[in-house]
Amino acid sequence: METDPYVNSTVIIYDTKLYVRKQTRSILNILGFWKIEECETTNQVRHALVGRRFDLAIFAVLDKNDGVSNLVNDIRRFRCGDDPFLPIILTGWDARLRLVRSIIDSGADDFLVAPYSTTNLGDRINALVSNRKPFIVTDAYFGPDRRTEEVRANDAGTVVVPNALRARVEGRPDLGPQTDVIGEALMQLRKVKVRNIARRIWAIADILYKGYDDPTLPDWMDRELQQILKSARAFHDAISPREVAELGSLCDSVIQIVNRIRSERPSERDLELLEQSALALRVASQLGGDSSVAASEISSAVAGVGGKNADLVRSVIG
Repeated sequence: METDPYVNSTVIIYDTKLYVRKQTRSILNILGFWKIEECETTNQVRHALVGRRFDLAIFAVLDKNDGVSNLVNDIRRFRCGDDPFLPIILTGWDARLRLVRSIIDSGADDFLVAPYSTTNLGDRINALVSNRKPFIVTDAYFGPDRRTEEVRANDAGTVVVPNALRARVEGRPDLGPQTDVIGEALMQLRKVKVRNIARRIWAIADILYKGYDDPTLPDWMDRELQQILKSARAFHDAISPREVAELGSLCDSVIQIVNRIRSERPSERDLELLEQSALALRVASQLGGDSSVAASEISSAVAGVGGKNADLVRSVIG
C-alpha cells in the first residue's frame, strides 16, 4: 500500500476511549499519516478547529445524542472551524439503520462500522481523495449527495466542493479550502438550494392538483400545504437580495394561494392555480443556473404537468 501521499496530511480524531484513539492512530500510521491530533471530548475538537485547518476528521459515534451529529452539522454550516467542507469519516459500533441515518444526515462523508481493518479505513480515505461525492443542499440537509452516480449524472443540482485531503495529497492548493474557493462553492450551493426548494414546492403542489379527485385529500392536504409554507420560508431565507424582486414575489404568490386554500375547501381551479404558480417559481429559480440545464428542467416540468402549461413556461422564459 502506497503511504507517501499522506505523510504531510493532518488528521484530527475524536473518541472518548483512549485505547480506541490509540488504535485509530496506529492504523493511520500504517496508512502513512503522522500529523495526528487526538481529542477526548467534542469541546476539544471545537477548540482545535479554531484558527486551524485539518485535511481529515475521524469522529467516533456512541449514539445519536452524543453531540457528534451536532458537531458535524456545525462544521458544515460554518459554525465551527473555517472549512465547512472538511472531509469527515464517522465510526461506530452500532449499525442500526435509524442511528446510521441520523448520523449520515448530519453531513458526514462516510460511516464506518467498527471493528474495521486497516484496509477498510484505507479504502474509505482513498475514496475521499479520488472519488469524493459532490455536495447537495436542501432546506433540511447540507452534505454529500448520496444518490447513485447515474441519478447524479441526470441532475445538475450538485457542487464539487473544496477537498483539503485531495489538495494535500496531490500537491494542488487550488483544490483546497482557500477562502475564495470556499466562497465560490457556497455561492453555487446557495443557488442549488434555491432550485431544490422551488422544485420541492412545485412537486407538492403538483401532487395536490393531481389528487383533487382523491376522496382522502382532505385528510392530508393541510399537512402538505403546511410543508409548502415551511419550504417557502426557507426559500425566502436562501435567495439573495437581488433576487427578492423576482423570485421573492413569485414565492409570495404561492404563499398567498396556500393561505387562501387553507381557509376553505379548494376547487380544482384553485389547486391548478397553485400548481402553475409553483411551476413558475421552479422555472424562474432554475434559470438562475446553467441555461442548458434549465432547458432540460423546463422540458421535464412541462412533460410532467401536461401541454396546457407550455404557454406558462414560455411566459416565464420569454
